Amino acid sequence: MSAKTVRQIGISDIPRLRTLRRAHVSLVFPDAIHPSQFEDMLATMPLGRRYARVFVTGPDDSPSAMVELRPEPEDFRWVVTGLGARETDECDVVEYWSALLTFAVRAAGADGAKRVHASVPLDGPAYEALLQAGFMVYAHQLVMLADGLSIDLVEDDGLRIREREPSDTWSIHHLYHLTTPRPVQYAEALTSNHWDSRRGLNSRSRGFVIDDQDGLAGFCQIGGRGSQVTLDLLIMPGKHQMLAPLLRTAAKLAKLPPDAPVWVAVPEYHLEYVPVLESLGFAVVGRLASMVRYTMATVCDQPSRWANVVADVIERLPARTPVVTRYKPTNEFH
Repeated sequence: MSAKTVRQIGISDIPRLRTLRRAHVSLVFPDAIHPSQFEDMLATMPLGRRYARVFVTGPDDSPSAMVELRPEPEDFRWVVTGLGARETDECDVVEYWSALLTFAVRAAGADGAKRVHASVPLDGPAYEALLQAGFMVYAHQLVMLADGLSIDLVEDDGLRIREREPSDTWSIHHLYHLTTPRPVQYAEALTSNHWDSRRGLNSRSRGFVIDDQDGLAGFCQIGGRGSQVTLDLLIMPGKHQMLAPLLRTAAKLAKLPPDAPVWVAVPEYHLEYVPVLESLGFAVVGRLASMVRYTMATVCDQPSRWANVVADVIERLPARTPVVTRYKPTNEFH
């Protein structure tokens, strides 16, 4: 690929983005939370870039490729949510996307993010582009889909299922540590804020927990946008039989439409969830690789031009005079 300019999206690019071939499978959940034109518009405004970032490359009058990302400052990361390109040779697509992803990683680092994450199908140019851009695989997931959830309830003796409360945050985070392999924890580096229920500009999420005599034993987060629904699940090891009643009650409390498409990504270290989910109407529709690349922090590779002056002044001060020396690093990155 010849040298191309990578730049942030502008308002004039919005109509041209329709000519790009977007990934039909979102890089987070298939078709569930794929970025919309609303997010593209947000990415053109300074305040909107807190919620969505879009970078394009190619001729100014007709961008050839794009990458869409969602900043998640509470977890010090950005998430790749979509890739798009004009119909062209597959090799060119990989090179365009790789250049865009490399630029996005640098932009994320300059913004204070420590990692950039993506979940991508194992076959296709998106996976190759992420590898070429320096991303590494740390886990695999099975994507499952159900056309609606059955919410017929049965009595579950000893189980208490309720909406999460702010005081549950530490217990949910502890449950995550108990159910997730250590290498995955290091790669994801989630903070306790990750489990908070929230409503975004074009999305929503609610959390539900299940208690037993030993305390908090399971967590279900329901999110998504429009008619699409996504699930995040955590169940205490050895208690996966609680998964079905937790999902049924959560669906009722969240008032999910009975025919709403529901997506869930099951990590391959939680394959015990699969039979339970299949009994509720879920079916495996794909497999994803969870990938991460760490950003490069800006550093001060040379002292401030005032360093010698400060050092000279310090030598002339009395020995007992307290002195605070501050160096202001540059904000440039290469």
